[in-house]
Amino acid sequence: MTPFEPYESLAISEIAKHECSPNPIQSALELVGKPIAKVLEVAHQSKNKYIRKAVSSIDTTIEKSLKATIKGANLLTGEDVVRKAYMKKHNIQITDINTVKQLPLQQMDSVADSFDFSNGFFVTTEGAVLGAATTLLEAVPLAQIAIPAVVTADVAASMTLMSRHVCQIATSYGYSSRDAANVPHILSAMVSTSSSSDEGFLVTKAAAISEIRAATHFAANHAGSLSGSVVKDSVSPQLVKLVQFVTERLGMIITEKELGMLVPIAGAVLNGGLNLAFQQMNHTNAKDYFRRLILTDKYGEDAVTAAIQLEKDKLNARTAI
Repeated sequence: MTPFEPYESLAISEIAKHECSPNPIQSALELVGKPIAKVLEVAHQSKNKYIRKAVSSIDTTIEKSLKATIKGANLLTGEDVVRKAYMKKHNIQITDINTVKQLPLQQMDSVADSFDFSNGFFVTTEGAVLGAATTLLEAVPLAQIAIPAVVTADVAASMTLMSRHVCQIATSYGYSSRDAANVPHILSAMVSTSSSSDEGFLVTKAAAISEIRAATHFAANHAGSLSGSVVKDSVSPQLVKLVQFVTERLGMIITEKELGMLVPIAGAVLNGGLNLAFQQMNHTNAKDYFRRLILTDKYGEDAVTAAIQLEKDKLNARTAI
């Protein structure tokens, strides 16, 4: 048996647990993204060369887009922020980022985790601001033509901020995001579990924006008559119903004006919350990817794979009881 250190054994157990039981957000996004993933899978296996060529072009475009977000992320961050984190948390002076790989895994984990809250705040704020902007633009005549540009900007900003987070995690484990040789690792960390999660995120984003827009239309069309019976008896968007439900449970009487004000807030919370959930999922996946890479460099791939499989077998055995 390979003599893993106690904390390394704990990390292996966590990796196995995450692989056996993905978090609910990841499971939900994978479920939403499966239809698209299935279509792409069938297209990849198609005997029609034109279909294969088309889907290959899609793959190339996605990879280029992800690389572009990494390039954009590197403009927003750098190695210095990781060096400062090591000095602040462990009083360790880092000159060459590559030397981080020689540090204890626990120290790497703590530095990677230190970026979780601040990046979560940024990505939630970005989603909230642009979610609210979409709602408000929908309510303003002629301003609606700007909505596709706002939605595009939202997705681009969200993915760039999330790429920034993964870049900081990679650098925390000694794989500098500024080094082109590490880009394949960063790409793998971003989609390390299932690409359908990413597709599910984009589908859910589209559904959220659709719900926000529909709620705004509904609120505008029923101005002056937004009683509880109107909301209950009509085919109203879930967002409006949710606002109505929550306010009723709080014992509040809500007027049409107040509902009109709450719809943008609800849209902001919906979009910002979706961003945060996806970022948290990416944090866990990226951490596990680089943890496994560090352990593999230290003990060899066979030993790490066997240890993770052993832990997965234990978890499956407990579940079966």
